[in-house]
Amino acid sequence: MQVDLKGQTAVVFGAGRGIGEAIVTQLARAGAKVYVADLIEKNCAHVVDNLAKEGLNGVAVGCDVGKFEQVDGVMERAERETGRLDIVVNNAGIVTLGSFLETTQEEISKLINVNLMGTSNGLQAAVKRMQKYNHGKIVSTASFAGRHAMKEGFAYYGMTKAAIIYLTQAAAYAGADYNINVNSVCPGIIRTPMWEKILDSYVAAGQDRETSWKESLKHFIPLERGDQKPEDIAYAVLFLCSEYADHITGQALNIDGGASMD
Repeated sequence: MQVDLKGQTAVVFGAGRGIGEAIVTQLARAGAKVYVADLIEKNCAHVVDNLAKEGLNGVAVGCDVGKFEQVDGVMERAERETGRLDIVVNNAGIVTLGSFLETTQEEISKLINVNLMGTSNGLQAAVKRMQKYNHGKIVSTASFAGRHAMKEGFAYYGMTKAAIIYLTQAAAYAGADYNINVNSVCPGIIRTPMWEKILDSYVAAGQDRETSWKESLKHFIPLERGDQKPEDIAYAVLFLCSEYADHITGQALNIDGGASMD
């Protein structure tokens, strides 16, 4: 299966590292011009530099996804410079490890602002802008933690990811009349910088980092094939952004080694 995105314009939020960088790379390799958006613009510049080494096309853009005008502004720039907007990926996210009773109000607000409002802003702006083209592909990053409550301390992180799954369906209805496909992906445990922060909390509690990592994989992931990689998620996003997924919308695709089987 060969995905051809030549001539298309993509915007990826939360693209400065980890899963976001892998998504950018796959979209660019398929031929898209990718606007690489992240709160830390120097991370975006690093990603764009890596693309350039492969002869690929990317533009670094700083963006706070919690602010609608900035999210919409990135899309406006992409349209203005290329004359189109074909793909939007909402990947920006943060994590706080804490139980339902221990998570602070400040932590809850940050999770909602980045994970939930950041995705909501991306979905609203993308559907509004794509209507005039009568086509478009939108993918948001949820999580297997949004599928069901977990005892281990992802209460409010999981809440925001569950909300993304719901918003995916709501946006899919809003975009259906305009031939816009809206889906989400639900990664499992991937050793990104976000997961390193979770492991930091284990270390602070007196546990060994590598042992904690291996135990987390064994506890959550039935399919024992070793670590998942960011590329595993990127390949799924690439598929959902392609013509092969023209009849898929409103779905949340689990890519988690069997951690969620629903």
